Amino acid sequence: MNRRHALKGLGLSIGYTLAAPTIVSMLQSCKTEVDLWVPNFFSNDEGIVIKNLIDLILPKTKNVPGALEVNVPEFLDLYISKTYTEVRQEKYKSSLTAILNALPISEKGVSDLKTSDYDALLSKYLKTSKEQQLAYRAYNDEKDPKNEDAIIFKALDSLRGSSIWAFKTSEQIGENVLAYDPIPGSQKGCIPVNEATNGKAWAL
Repeated sequence: MNRRHALKGLGLSIGYTLAAPTIVSMLQSCKTEVDLWVPNFFSNDEGIVIKNLIDLILPKTKNVPGALEVNVPEFLDLYISKTYTEVRQEKYKSSLTAILNALPISEKGVSDLKTSDYDALLSKYLKTSKEQQLAYRAYNDEKDPKNEDAIIFKALDSLRGSSIWAFKTSEQIGENVLAYDPIPGSQKGCIPVNEATNGKAWAL
């Protein structure tokens, strides 16, 4: 899997609206030490798996901090626990179970998984052809709960989308990486992105 694929697509719309002030403050409150994080919604095993997957989806680069550095897993855990309905939470749990079942977890548990195991899972589903991805997205798991591949793809695709949204919403990325102007001035239409923002997507 191209680990920078998600970073290159940060300017694309992924179906999330701009976070309200309450959500932004929630994101800023998720500044915890890695070893001290106790998930609210995820189980401990799910938290470990989510962190490893997100780290591969949005890794640290030379000039850009990674998703783990801006506490994306912690934010998603808190966001789901505070804003999802019980039905939506149950569905999310089912998708997490599908992801865990797709990983080669030994008797030692998820702590024994290697980076290559997570990378292989992401590559298998998120690097499929466009035609296959369209077929997966069209799949209705409520009508046919037997297509495990489609369920896993949709779970990973959703995780990638929500991770990118949370990543862009963080203060560090919004103000220091993306184009940021809290008090926009005049409207300049029909100019190249490189001229407007040096090629950066807008944070707001």
